[in-house]
Amino acid sequence: MEYHLTKKSLSRRRDVLHTAAEQPVDFELTLPDYCPDIERILSCTLIPKVYLSNVSGDRLNVEGGSCVRVIYVDGDKGTPRSYEYTQPFSESFPLGESVSDCAVYVETKPEYINCRALSPRKLSLHGAFSLCATVVTADSVDYCTCEAEEDLQMKSEVMEASSLCGVCTESFNVQEDIPAGEKDGISALLSHRLSARITELKAIHNKIMLTGELKLDILYLSGGEDRGIQCLSYSIPLSRVIDCDGAGEDAVIDGELSVMSEELRLSDDALDGSRVLGLDARLSFSALCYRAQELEVLSDAFATDRDVDVRLMPFSCLGELSCRAYTDVCKAALSVDEEIGKVYDVNCEKIVSSASEIDGGVLVSTKLCIGVLYETPAGELRYVRRDVEFSYRPDTGGCDTVESLRTAVESLSYRLTDGSSLEIRAEINYRMTLCRRLNCSAVDAVTADDDAPVREADGSLILYYADGSDSVWDIAKRFSSRPADIRSENAIDGDKVIKGTMLLIPSA
Repeated sequence: MEYHLTKKSLSRRRDVLHTAAEQPVDFELTLPDYCPDIERILSCTLIPKVYLSNVSGDRLNVEGGSCVRVIYVDGDKGTPRSYEYTQPFSESFPLGESVSDCAVYVETKPEYINCRALSPRKLSLHGAFSLCATVVTADSVDYCTCEAEEDLQMKSEVMEASSLCGVCTESFNVQEDIPAGEKDGISALLSHRLSARITELKAIHNKIMLTGELKLDILYLSGGEDRGIQCLSYSIPLSRVIDCDGAGEDAVIDGELSVMSEELRLSDDALDGSRVLGLDARLSFSALCYRAQELEVLSDAFATDRDVDVRLMPFSCLGELSCRAYTDVCKAALSVDEEIGKVYDVNCEKIVSSASEIDGGVLVSTKLCIGVLYETPAGELRYVRRDVEFSYRPDTGGCDTVESLRTAVESLSYRLTDGSSLEIRAEINYRMTLCRRLNCSAVDAVTADDDAPVREADGSLILYYADGSDSVWDIAKRFSSRPADIRSENAIDGDKVIKGTMLLIPSA
């Protein structure tokens, strides 16, 4: 005989896809006629871009371009120059099932790039990047709960869980014309970096109100009398309404905003002839929305009239979620192999972070790849890359599980400490979704042998002295009595019993 147990469900995250594919970058390129000859390569940077990512049936399709930016010194005037070339790529990931409502996360991670000048006008490029893809959908897990069942005593575990109530992904374009001053201001662009940051997320009736900021850093060659290498930063406010079925005012939003691709053009204004920077960026926003749900999970059971077999299964869920932002200011020493005359630019080319549980809290480890463009006392330009590592332990309020971690460098500054060394000061922003993971053993089924003898109630009382580890439930289960009857007979509130207490155990 199998007892009838009432089941309920909890909505939770399920990863339909979580994988990475290496994309090779192998080609030769010839500089166009308008580019001067190469005398010496300063830096070669691989910048993978994603133009399109969409789920169609049972596949995730991704299209993009492998952009390589080469900064070099020309052979005519010894002036720094920049040239970009993009090679298209495409990838299709099988999902194993058709998915409709889902959140899609696509990330590119440059691994390495080698650049060799075959001639003053021809380059050989060899490298690779990882294309990381995750597709998340909502799934449910069933659990048994405590409902009245004749002669079956039940014990429950109460959990404050988080239930997934909405998933969404939306890609959109941002176009901005930025005044860049007179013609003798920005003469030519050398490089640029665009990053996106979320400042606020609010959910209102199946909508997410996204507020954020784009930060554009450019390295350029100035014109006029002060011709040289200069840096500028621009901040572009961002706001957008995202459709997300199931999102309400009580939702906790685990959101991610990323730059998939961007193009920056320098042109002249048609009216006054001043310089204009034209930005065309494609952004992607994905979110998982959670709401609090109290669970009463059946964790044990027994019958008072017969022996039963209780089948237990492990049950796990997310506890109460919170999204928090932290800022850490850290310093590191960085040295080059020669004396520095002047530093033109210090930038973060790559950032890698991971979080681990430690002593009931969280430890975040971060590695930055720092690029330094400088000039030697002899007037020669150089570019070097150095890795620096930091660790940070935020106050997580007792949360020991990081569901998501996004890391960004808010600002990067430096000071010369001696002729060949820099002290790097990095202001790093960590955006984390934190929780405690809840685990228990849950009852999956309760069965009894129909041929087993049935115990008859005789109305007797048993005298019992409790030891230090006893609870009302344990005592009731041992003597096949009802926990409620033991509490009533001995005037006990709750489940705890003081060691040495004399109890009267009534038969069921």
